[in-house]
Amino acid sequence: MAELAAEDKKPNRMQRRRLATRAKLLDATLKLVLKKGIDKTTMDDITETADLGRRTLYYHFSSKEECILAAVAVQYERHAAMAERALSDSPDPAVVVATHGRAVLSGLVEEPVTRRLVDYPKLLATALQQAISEFALRDINAGIEQGRFQRSMSEQLLNSILIWSLVGLLIECHELNLSTDELMSAYAITVLTNLGISREEAIELNEQAAADLKRVQRQ
Repeated sequence: MAELAAEDKKPNRMQRRRLATRAKLLDATLKLVLKKGIDKTTMDDITETADLGRRTLYYHFSSKEECILAAVAVQYERHAAMAERALSDSPDPAVVVATHGRAVLSGLVEEPVTRRLVDYPKLLATALQQAISEFALRDINAGIEQGRFQRSMSEQLLNSILIWSLVGLLIECHELNLSTDELMSAYAITVLTNLGISREEAIELNEQAAADLKRVQRQ
């Protein structure tokens, strides 16, 4: 029965074709944004680069902004998935959250499309929201359930604070040329202190997370 259920979940030929077309549009969009920037990328550019018709584009996306957002979110989701491999095996949820935050941020800073988005903070925030919130809130909620973190605000408000803190730090990184380590440390400490960890302990946990991440990256 389980095998039959798994078969039912597999996309059929039509669904696979739609997914492939959507992926082609997103790939073309990302390439254009990197090459021309957001303002200079047009719907016609996207269809021409993807070698698809305008009606096909509008079937999948209602606007250029929606298409760009989807393309960036997919790219950021890849970094979030890669950061999963760097998750600390520490029994302390605070170390896990700090390690994961550092790993995700490291990928985002080095991602070329981030530089194109720093002048569009709302778009950047929405893409991050779609791409990494699920991962971040999963780890945070696990820590809350274990009593390691304090739930001093709603999940929605906490998520908003964390996303906009990340947006601000990414902008600062590109405008002020902050070091990646400095940026990762600032974000990890910000996350932990918003979860009820004292700043002194957050600094220590960040150092442990940095060491854990380096160890994983060497493996």
